[in-house]
Amino acid sequence: MDDEISLRDVYLILKRSSRMILGVTLLALVVAYGVSVLLPPTYESEALVQALVLKTSDEATAPGVTDVFRTLPDGTAMGLGFNKQIENEGPYVAKVIGNAPVKVESRFDDKKNVLTITVRGRDAAETRQFAEELLAAFGNYVRDQAYAGASASLEGVLEQARLSYAALQARIDQLKNSLSQAVPVGTGDAAKLALESDGVPPNVARSDDPALAYMSLELAKQQTDKASLEAEINALQQLAANPDQLRRLSEQAARINVLSPPPLPQEPVAPRPLLNAVLAAVLAFVLAVFWAFISAALADEETSAEPAPASPTAPSEAASLRR
Repeated sequence: MDDEISLRDVYLILKRSSRMILGVTLLALVVAYGVSVLLPPTYESEALVQALVLKTSDEATAPGVTDVFRTLPDGTAMGLGFNKQIENEGPYVAKVIGNAPVKVESRFDDKKNVLTITVRGRDAAETRQFAEELLAAFGNYVRDQAYAGASASLEGVLEQARLSYAALQARIDQLKNSLSQAVPVGTGDAAKLALESDGVPPNVARSDDPALAYMSLELAKQQTDKASLEAEINALQQLAANPDQLRRLSEQAARINVLSPPPLPQEPVAPRPLLNAVLAAVLAFVLAVFWAFISAALADEETSAEPAPASPTAPSEAASLRR
């Protein structure tokens, strides 16, 4: 049995099934176009935004207060965090979207520190409004994260300042005790010159008692450092007692920069009747051609399976058999 198929066989199969193929294709095209036209439109509005963390504040000029904002999360961490909020429908996003019939997607480019927020909805104006509200939610998220980071940093900076103050006070007490117990000892001119050549300050090396002079100078320096540290601790304590001021300074240090505001959609992104109709027609055409070949193959098998008819016996042969 010859299973090969020639181009003529292909032509004959397509010719016999041409009406079926054409009908299925046209039917799929009309149905897909009609269904696409009847479906409600979907609009899309997209915004590009980034978080900027300056690690400082315009008003944070007091000693120690500037250190509070140096450990804030950077803009990349802020963008990744809000991207997770959108993916998992976190509280900041759920507060905006609720049960509204909109779909929100996002993607974050950590190299460019750019967050893309895409909103799809049934109404063009409503879609843009939700995109704008999500930008505002991102701003709230950045400010809240900056405030939380500044609050935690403030506690650490204040505790470190108190430990430094305690250590400084211990050194001051030790110097005072050494000065109270020191016995004046005179120093010759040669010793003074030797001290000065070793880098000892001239006012110390040329004094009558360089040891006492050095301890007195060191005590004055430590007391100056103590006064500065006291001012730093007072500023940090005042900031800790005033959460509103801390939040204001945090908002100055962290903000959002809208690179591309969400536009008002002019044309729906879905459905696309012409595209859907063409795709449906192509798919229907392929399936119809495939079915035509399957039907022809099944018909050939049925024809080959039928038994061949018996050939009639000649009259002369029948007469000889009767004899």
